[in-house]
Order: sequence, then C-alpha cells, then structure tokens
Amino acid sequence: MSGLQIDRKGTADAAFPPRSKNAIHEAGFRVPHLLVQSISERKQQILRSTFHAIRKADLKEEYRILMADSEEGQRRTAMVLGLIQKALRGDIQPLIEDQIRTGYIRVVQKVPLHNTLKVHTIMEQAITREFINHYSDYSSTEMNLKDLHEEVIVLNFVYGKVKEVVSESFLKTRDEIIEKRSKQIEGLYKLGNTLDDNSSISDFSQIFINEVSNILGAAHVILTIDNGSGTGRRFQPSTQVGSSTVALELFISERMDEILKKMVQVRVPSLVDHHGRKQFPVNSESIETIPIGYWLVVPIYTESKFYGFLSINTGKLNGQLFGADSYVILSVVSKIAQAMERNQYLTELRKSQRTLQRLAGRIISLQEEERKKISAEIHDTIIQRLTGIWFKLLYLEETTPAVKDTDYDSFVALKTYVNDSIKEGRRIVYGLRPLMLDELGVKKTIEEFVNNFRKENSMEIELDIRGDFSKVSSEKQTTVFRILQEAMENIKKHSDSNRARVLLDCDEAELSFLVEDFGTGKAKRVPRKKEIGKSHFGLVIMDERAKAVGGRMRYGFKSRGGFIVRGKIPMDGSGRYR
Repeated sequence: MSGLQIDRKGTADAAFPPRSKNAIHEAGFRVPHLLVQSISERKQQILRSTFHAIRKADLKEEYRILMADSEEGQRRTAMVLGLIQKALRGDIQPLIEDQIRTGYIRVVQKVPLHNTLKVHTIMEQAITREFINHYSDYSSTEMNLKDLHEEVIVLNFVYGKVKEVVSESFLKTRDEIIEKRSKQIEGLYKLGNTLDDNSSISDFSQIFINEVSNILGAAHVILTIDNGSGTGRRFQPSTQVGSSTVALELFISERMDEILKKMVQVRVPSLVDHHGRKQFPVNSESIETIPIGYWLVVPIYTESKFYGFLSINTGKLNGQLFGADSYVILSVVSKIAQAMERNQYLTELRKSQRTLQRLAGRIISLQEEERKKISAEIHDTIIQRLTGIWFKLLYLEETTPAVKDTDYDSFVALKTYVNDSIKEGRRIVYGLRPLMLDELGVKKTIEEFVNNFRKENSMEIELDIRGDFSKVSSEKQTTVFRILQEAMENIKKHSDSNRARVLLDCDEAELSFLVEDFGTGKAKRVPRKKEIGKSHFGLVIMDERAKAVGGRMRYGFKSRGGFIVRGKIPMDGSGRYR
C-alpha cells in the first residue's frame, strides 16, 4: 500500500495496491468455507453479540453509542461483517479500502485508535464464538477441533491485515492533518505579518475570520467589537462569515450584549447557546467540541485593552475540534488583538504625525514670514542708509577737492568699506528672503541663484526649468526654492564634485524638482531618519518643508557615485502625497 492522501476538501483518497486474485491462497491458506457459511447462517446472532459487547466495552462514550445503538452504526457494522465474509473468500481488498476511507473520518472525529481496534477485536471474537457454537453439535468424525482451528486462523489472518491497515492509515492520516493544520496556522501568521500597516482593521479582520472559517469548517464566524458605549448596546457584530438568520439571532438581542458585558471581566472562552439561556466557561487548552446550538465565544484582548469577541458556530453538526484547532482559534484571536492594538497605535501615531507636520508647517510659514519681514527691514533701512552714505561719499569726492588733498587713502578705504557693507547686506537679505522671489517668481529667482552659485563656487551646473509657474502658490514657490537652496549648499559642503544638475518641471498636476551631484562618494544605504537628525539636519528640514505643502521628497546615494534629491508637490491645494 503506497499510502493515504488528503485532498483540499478534507476527504480521504488512497492509492491502493493492485487487487490480488485470492489473498487467502497467496498467504498459504485454504478458503474457510465452513466459517463463511457460519457467518451467513448466524449473521444476526453475530451482530447482536457484537453490539452487546460494544455497549459493555470501555470505549469513548459517543463512539460506543454510535456503533451499538444508532441506526447508522448498526448499518456500518453489518456492512463491515459482509466485507469480512468476502475477505474470507479471498477478496480482502474491499475491506482494506473501506477501512482506509473511514480512517480520515475517525481521525477528524477524534476516535482513539485503540477504540477502532477494540471494535474489530469484539467482532472477531463474536464471529469465532458463533462459529464454534454453530459446529459444536457435529460429531468428531465429521468435524474435529483441528479443522475448526485452521479456519479460525484464516479469520485471525484477515483481521491481522485489517488492524495493520487501520493502524497505519490512522497514524498517517493524523500526521497529515496535523501537518496541514500547522501549515494553516503558519499561513495565518504570515498573512498577519505581510498585511500593510495601512490596511483597515475591518479588512484585516474579514480576511482572518474567513481563514478560520475555512480551516475549522465553521458555518458562522462573527467578530464583535467593543464600542465602549456606556449606554445602549455596547457590543455590535462588525465582521462575519455566514448569514443564517437563526444563527445570528442571538447577536442582535439584548441578552447577548449582557452576556458579553459579563465576559469582559472574566476574559475566558465560553460556550453560549443560541438563546443565551445557557452559558459556561471552557478551558482554552481543552476545547474539543462546539455542541449543536452553541457558540464558542472567545474574548479578544491585550494586556492594555479589551477589544471584543470572536464567536464560532459549526451549524447543524457537533463541531469536533481536532488537535491544533483550538490553537488555530487562539492564534487568530491573538493576531486580531495584536492587529487592533497596532492599528490603534498607528492611528494615534499618524494623528501625532499630522499634528507635528501642521506644527512644522506653521513654524516654517512663520519663519518665512519673519525672514521676509527682517529682509524687508534690512533692505529698506540699513541698506538704504548705507546706499545713501555711498552716494554722499561719491558726491563729496567729486565736489570737494579738499578730500583728495588731506587723508585720501582713508577716504577711499571708507568708501570701500561702505560698498562692501552694502554687498554683504544684500547677501544677507538674499539669504533671508530674495525680494525677487515675490516680485519675479521662483523661475527667475532660481536662475539668479544658480548663476551666482556658479560664479562663487566655480562649479559647472546644468539648469533645466520647464513649464508655467504662474499658477504656483507663493508658499509652494518658497518651498521649492528653499529645498533647492539647501540641496546646493549640501553639495558645496559634502560633495567632492564640481558638477551638478538642477531640474524643475511644472505641469497642471504637480511641480517636480531634482538636484544631483556627480561626486565619487557612495554609501551602502540611505541614512535613517534617526541618524539624519544628528549629522544631516538639512535633509530633515527639506523633508518637512515638502510635507508641509502636501509633497514628498526622496533622497539617497547613487550607485555610480554622488547624491540625489528629488521630490513632487501637488498643484491642487487639497492634494497630498503619502
């Protein structure tokens, strides 16, 4: 026999060995015709004796009742007796195939192996006993004990084969089901770990309860969330598999809400009937069945918070939970609780991040306003006064000959000092807030900035500006200019390259920018956020500026050397990249 295989639907299938012509002859025995005849003539006595012995046997209660007292159990026992009779004639294969097919059912129903073997032993003894009784009246000249013994040996041989097959198929099927369950549990964990952080808790929960329904074969699985209501219904079904009105009736009643409120304090799995009249806790480590008409209700909570319940109903049949099934349930509950906790933390974190971004945006906006104010004040007061002094000195030089006759070198030094002060003042004003940014726009300002940067740093800079910037808001123009300004300063400070490229492109949808150098510096990875704040604070400011206007920015080392900064800002005021 090559072994047992379980298909996807949970049914058993087997690759059976070729059928032999006569297994009894191949084993060196003759067909026990008297024994076969005895089974035919005393069939009812054999069955009655078998059922009587099963009732008295030390078997699992539901299995004993099923085999001895139910109509289906009696039908199955009679069928097996017929297959035994056929096997004694030499065709043992149908009996073996039947026992392999029913092996999966026995395993799923958690029937202990020794119970199955004991039932076969009881039937074997009943057949032997009735056979001996049937021929006890014959004289020794017609039938002797040796002949009876030889026929019973054939019966022992057949049952030996049956028990060997039952044991082998039972263990193999159990191992395969356990392996299948383990893979399913592993799949649940992988599923939870691969879900995106942005997945909604409802989508997350629906996927998980679908999985637990498939694994356990449950007719209905319901996730009930605690809405924290002090008044009215506190627990409402939020996610479910199955749609039976009868099955869901309990979950739309006030009675279930009261039961769940009590379970919040206890926090242990409980069995609850459809009407909510009966409820008793069960040990999570020893859940074996979900009786007909009951829900298995498992609380969902972490150390810090209670979230709700996962409720499972198997429909019309007793729900037999095999081996690791209770661990499947607890694993799912644990994973949902972790997901809810993570979702809560992520929600709070995103809320905090949005608050911080708004605060950062406001700080940047106030900073720009303050820069603009200081820039204007310096330009309109100090620089204007210095310019006035400069022209006054020029006037004195042209109209007062005495200036050249006295200490002319000091006069020239003073004129140079005033001129340098005007240039320095204009440089400071430009750094604080270029006046042409408000007057001529970002395109002209960047062109002027790049030209000055080329001259001051002897650097080759490729500048490419495309599109119409007339509809870009003042705030976004300022943001782009500041990011490009900071990126160029970084190139000057950190790059060993004398070549850079600046690209600015604007269309109806977005404004994109790029700044890169062509240095030889490389890194295995982009600096992490927590590392950036220590030595690359400019990158943090650039990133926050982009976020403040709904944009996004990316940066990193290029594979062939050099560093690149690129980003996009939506043109629509309500647009925002994530």
